[in-house]
Amino acid sequence: MGTRQISLNGIWQYDPEAWVTLSSGDTSVEDTTNLPGNGEMTIPGHWQGTPLQSFDGRVRFTRTFNFDGGHDGEASVWLVFKGVDYVARVSLNGTLVGEHAGYFQTFELDVTGAIQAGENHLEVEVTCPREEPGTVWPDKKVLIKGILNHWDARPGSWDHQHGQDQNSGGIWNDVWLETRSVAWVGHAKVTSKLVPRHAPEGMSHQGPLPPVEGESEREGAIPRDVPKQAFVLIDIELHGAPGTYDLRVSIGDEPTVVRTVHLSSESRRHTVVVQIPDPKLWWTWDLGAPHLEPCRIELLREDETIHSKTIEIGIREIEFDPKRGEWWLNGTRVFIRGTNVIPSLWLGQYDQATIDKDIALLRDAHVNGVRVCVHVNREEFYTACDQAGILVWQDFALQWGYAETLDVMRDAVRQIRDMVRLLVNHPSIALWCCQNESTFHNKQILDPVLAAAVSLEDGSRYIRPTSEYSEHTYVGWYRGHYRDYSALPATPVLTEFGAQAFPSPELTAQFAGTGWPPDWDRLAYHNFQYDQTFHVAGVAMGDSWEEFIRNSQIYQARLLKFSIEQYRKAKYEKLGGLFQFMFMDAWPAVTWSVVDSDRQPKPGYDALREAYQPVLIGCDRDREVVITGVDRGGHERPLVINPWIINDLHSDLTGCTCGVELSGPGGRFNWNAEQPIDIGADATLVHAPAITCDLPEQLAPGDYQLTLTLHHDNDFISRNRYDLSVGRIPTGT
Repeated sequence: MGTRQISLNGIWQYDPEAWVTLSSGDTSVEDTTNLPGNGEMTIPGHWQGTPLQSFDGRVRFTRTFNFDGGHDGEASVWLVFKGVDYVARVSLNGTLVGEHAGYFQTFELDVTGAIQAGENHLEVEVTCPREEPGTVWPDKKVLIKGILNHWDARPGSWDHQHGQDQNSGGIWNDVWLETRSVAWVGHAKVTSKLVPRHAPEGMSHQGPLPPVEGESEREGAIPRDVPKQAFVLIDIELHGAPGTYDLRVSIGDEPTVVRTVHLSSESRRHTVVVQIPDPKLWWTWDLGAPHLEPCRIELLREDETIHSKTIEIGIREIEFDPKRGEWWLNGTRVFIRGTNVIPSLWLGQYDQATIDKDIALLRDAHVNGVRVCVHVNREEFYTACDQAGILVWQDFALQWGYAETLDVMRDAVRQIRDMVRLLVNHPSIALWCCQNESTFHNKQILDPVLAAAVSLEDGSRYIRPTSEYSEHTYVGWYRGHYRDYSALPATPVLTEFGAQAFPSPELTAQFAGTGWPPDWDRLAYHNFQYDQTFHVAGVAMGDSWEEFIRNSQIYQARLLKFSIEQYRKAKYEKLGGLFQFMFMDAWPAVTWSVVDSDRQPKPGYDALREAYQPVLIGCDRDREVVITGVDRGGHERPLVINPWIINDLHSDLTGCTCGVELSGPGGRFNWNAEQPIDIGADATLVHAPAITCDLPEQLAPGDYQLTLTLHHDNDFISRNRYDLSVGRIPTGT
């Protein structure tokens, strides 16, 4: 007995039926003129990238398949869709078997009564419409798709005519038939709770726990040196025929828990508690190992397993303090070096190889947290974050303005609960956020309702109703100068900051052409922002594409380096983490990313990687040009370096040595600090001993690189580089 799956992936036929536009009043307008021709398509896949890529509307997908009629012990047959964008209407052998709306959810339909032995005909009408510009889109949207249909870094950007181009519609994820036995295990939610293994020595079991040193604001926290045990609660939904069954649950190598359950129409949820005396915990990669355990759930009847499922879980507790912007993992404070991820606008194209490449790039950049920005990604990405030890801030797919109707609220409530049920068991997910940059109505009315809906599904994580405009700062891009980051705007919760930069010259030429000067309309379609580039950032265009691209990339890298260093020096005083915007491009474009759509890093990636080192040495400079020799007043002008050091590791660093190197047209020069430096665990040393660097009096003027290094126990642990110019005061007439 058990479950049998039959894949329905492969070649399907498609037939466009109508252009569809959602108009004001929540009505659909259909147009059957000038339809694209029919054809074949590989499923899973979006219709973008096929002859249908400019299509907005309804497409009928069909295929035939053979079914053997089922085996002994198989009581029902289900049709499972892993993801359809956006509305699916499904018929089997001429019988309507179900409908679904949404783009990210897995949904299943009982086709036991419609399927037949032998050949079957499956038909799926998929409607992914256009929202009428001006009246519906962008301020009164009804489709819950977040950045997939409204964003300033998608095709057409904000443009009313083109802002919905390159539709994401289609059967974009797997499809299969599933036969099931008389009863089966449905959704299961796993929650872990850490408690002391026993009362601390010398204390009553009723007494309060002692405070954690240096962390008195965390009242009730379990001290790090107190042994912990875990209680894992598995809330299990059972389906199928009424009767008496055995429910067997095991986690890793722990003893199996067996319960007898009585399944009836009223009793279909059961909670099993597993005690783990000495748990291996899930940590971010910089604090420890992201340990995962298999949680196996079996349903038995008369000692025979009739259905089972296995969930990879991580035992951990995550807390977030919004007033201080601080994160706590397993009772330990962790500083988040984060970024925003939107890997693709067409999730069917986001394959495992690209996911693996993205995770490797994130880890190499010392990122320990990501914000999945205003969309729900495919589950394989969250699994990769689980395995890599990267925390996830999870946004729901709501962006800016929506129709202020009860229908939109009801749909959003349904879909946000779907999101939580889909992702709840991923230990990497640390926080749920209901909307991005809400309008006044949504912030006051919709978002609190959505937060309440999330709490029905998961009470173990912090729920944030909205990601506020005030949490997103773009000084040096939309306003001001990048040095204004020294004022630490948008703290204590900082989830967006950055600047645009071109991708490589080769990729830029693919979408912008090679003509000079640039075609500004063509660049704007690919998200380039003219006003901010020239009038705020002051990027010089130069005389060629190569100069223009290099100048924009240098500016982005300089802004990121300066801003991140300012924020990291204020660790735990002003904020507990930060999320740069953004990591990778979702399509060939000019955006705030540090990695382009071909996954080629920009100079901004190197700046991010350097500034996100878990142990970071740096210095503040009051000038970028230094003068050598003796000035007219007879004063020597040594180069004085005042280092600071940030240690995000949870171990003391004692006896560290600091060095300075200056290299450029005049040669290479080295100096070392005269005394060792000690840095506490998870601490900031703002005023390390100064290093005086006596420059040669006749040092050649020009551009140099200043490099600071930090060693511990003879091992290199940090390096940071700064551009520095050397000048000379002229003498004589």
